[in-house]
Amino acid sequence: MRVGSTSVLKIVMTIRITTQRAARINSKESFTVSFSLSEASETKHFVSRQEELAEMHKSLGGDGGRRAVVLHGLGGIGKTQLAVAYAKAHQADYSAVFWLNIKDEDSLKQSYARVAKRILQEHPLASRLSTVTEDSKPDEVVDAVKRWLDHPTNTQWLMVFDNYDTPKVPGNTDQAAVDIRRFLPEAYHGSVIVTTRSSQVNIGRHVRVGKLKDVRDSLQILSDASRREGVMDGGLFLMFTDTEVTSLQITLPPSLPKSWMDFL
Repeated sequence: MRVGSTSVLKIVMTIRITTQRAARINSKESFTVSFSLSEASETKHFVSRQEELAEMHKSLGGDGGRRAVVLHGLGGIGKTQLAVAYAKAHQADYSAVFWLNIKDEDSLKQSYARVAKRILQEHPLASRLSTVTEDSKPDEVVDAVKRWLDHPTNTQWLMVFDNYDTPKVPGNTDQAAVDIRRFLPEAYHGSVIVTTRSSQVNIGRHVRVGKLKDVRDSLQILSDASRREGVMDGGLFLMFTDTEVTSLQITLPPSLPKSWMDFL
């Protein structure tokens, strides 16, 4: 009987020590994930938008609370590249930067699955993601990542929701419309950037990505978007005055604005 009591005591002490160690490890859990924008479609040449970048930094800076910026403007105007430029310039301000494609729910859930994979690759024992397996349903993966982002000491992440062009807003009857709020972490911390063509997305400060003031910047966007060389060095025939373009021989992809003047 005495031997049995000693054995039970040892087991209790072992469990207590193990629990205490686990608590210490969990309290010091790292939430740092290596910087990567592999999910983003990036152009080789970004046309600088210093005013917009400064406004974004002002809105997303500071401590405490959820910080969000909505970049809205015409398709092809440079919203995605502006978000890429901001993430690159300020990557040191964040413990992790995640890029998600929100053109529809399926794409967004696939993005969340890739986020979970990135986290687990660097933190296999990450709390709140322990339930994620290859057999997990998409909604389960989304919820697990959100729980990880909700952790009270995981406050310095940045999430970029790109291509939110079918938002669930008043007046939009599209059955494929996405409600972004369902996919945002519950905790009121972290930073969020949304790119959209809609001015009705109201989850943060609006930054309108509008026409460029310098015609040379507009031509640079056209050169990048059309994959045509020589726009800037005379390879295309271009004559313009201060207010009017006389001739511009260039073919744009169907998804971009039909008129180059949309950029001005």
